[in-house]
Amino acid sequence: MKKYVVSVLVLALVAGLAMLGMSNQTTAIENSISHSASSFKQMTTDTYLSHYNKIKEDLAVKGIHTLPFQLELDKQTNYYRFYYPKQENAANEKAIWVSVMLSGDQKTIDGIMYEGVPDVHTVKAMIQATGITWTPELDQFIAVTNVAKTPKEMVVSDVKVTIEGTSTQIKVMVDPVKLEAPKKL
Repeated sequence: MKKYVVSVLVLALVAGLAMLGMSNQTTAIENSISHSASSFKQMTTDTYLSHYNKIKEDLAVKGIHTLPFQLELDKQTNYYRFYYPKQENAANEKAIWVSVMLSGDQKTIDGIMYEGVPDVHTVKAMIQATGITWTPELDQFIAVTNVAKTPKEMVVSDVKVTIEGTSTQIKVMVDPVKLEAPKKL
């Protein structure tokens, strides 16, 4: 009987320690998510491209191709882009381009927009480079088969992802969620 009681107490102690460890682990994960996501609000293009290129390299080792992002100014339109195929006409059905909107300091990202033929790996890397932790819900959200003509929106860790289009042509926007000014009563 004593052995049984001792065994139950030991099991209860081990379970309690395991729960405490998981709780601390969960808190650490939540802290890292909130820290990394909030950094997208002030993320510079250099930091973003560093994150994206690291993800791109990791995927390349696995044989997965993503678009090569670099910051360029299109002098004709005065828009900044991370990717634009100069050899293709923008009206081409298979064209893809990734624009970046900058805040007033011309260094901090105010939003990123992917437009064109669906490239799920690039879209996923584009979103992950903001610093958010990828979830199965995000996988479902950006699935090409799940795209709707009306915009769908998802907010994860202060990063707003909007997707719309068809299975052959999509627009994905990634924006840092910023506090809005208080409204008058």
